[in-house]
Amino acid sequence: MIRGIGTDICPAARWAHMIERFGERSIRRILCTEEADYLLKGNRQRLPERMAGRWAMREAFGKALGVGLDGWSWKELRFMDGRLWAEGDLVLKLQEKGIDRMHGSVSHDSGLAFAVVILEESSTLHD
Repeated sequence: MIRGIGTDICPAARWAHMIERFGERSIRRILCTEEADYLLKGNRQRLPERMAGRWAMREAFGKALGVGLDGWSWKELRFMDGRLWAEGDLVLKLQEKGIDRMHGSVSHDSGLAFAVVILEESSTLHD
């Protein structure tokens, strides 16, 4: 059963400005080391749009969870190679809410990144 759906859109220009102003520090503040390293090894010209996608994913996740950006660590949400998962205390938070599956997708076009997240719990049939 679906427990939450969230979407968000983020302009890549916002992240281009952040990266220009604060460098890698802006990325490492949001992402875990593994995810940040993954993005930083890629095409630097696409870094702002890819980072906008990661930010939109976190916003969409918070909306799907019903808490926004508060009460969980952004670094504990991971999105790499089209796979979305949680680590650390975020796993426990999801378990407390009965959520055991997450789905996420990001798309980029015309300087915008769009993300959608769906949170599910296992359905059990009742007689």
